[in-house]
Amino acid sequence: MSDANEALPALAVLEARLNRLEDTRAVEQLKYRYAAHCDNSYDAQGIASLFVPDGRWVVDGEGGSNTGHAEITAHFTDLPKKIPWAQHYIINPQVELAEDGLSATGNFRLLCLCTIARTDDAEAQDAVVLTVDYTDRFVKRDGQWYFQELRGSTHQVSNWDQGWVKQPFRE
Repeated sequence: MSDANEALPALAVLEARLNRLEDTRAVEQLKYRYAAHCDNSYDAQGIASLFVPDGRWVVDGEGGSNTGHAEITAHFTDLPKKIPWAQHYIINPQVELAEDGLSATGNFRLLCLCTIARTDDAEAQDAVVLTVDYTDRFVKRDGQWYFQELRGSTHQVSNWDQGWVKQPFRE
C-alpha cells in the first residue's frame, strides 16, 4: 500500500510539470499566431482576437499604442497601407509562468523583412529590415492564453540597400 501512496504524489508532480510545459508552449504558440496574422496582410480581426478585451499593443518606432479590441483592429486595418508586405520571424522565446499558472511574461526577439511605403512619396516603397525586442504579458482565461500587453522596443529600421550600419533608422 505504501508504494501506491508514494506514486500519487509523484504523479501529481509530473502532472504539474506537464501542465507548466504545456502552458509555456501555448504562450509561445500565441506569439507565433500573432506573427502569422501579421504576415497575412495584417489580419486585424485575427490579431485583436489574441488579446483580452482591454489588452494593450504598444510598439515604438513604426508602431504606436492601442488599447482594446476596437483600437487594435483599427490600427491593423490601416497598417497594410503603410506596410503592404511583411515576414515576422519571432526568435529567442523566454517564457516565465506565474506560480498560479494564470499569467506569464515573455521576452521574444523579432527579425522582420518588410515593404514600407515612403513618407516622401506615397507611390514609392522600400525593402526594409527591422528588429524589435518584445516584453509581453499574458493571461489565461477559461483555459485559453491571451495577450494582456504586447510591448515592443525597436532596435533598428533600415532600408535593405543601406543596412543598419549606414542607416540604423529610416527617416
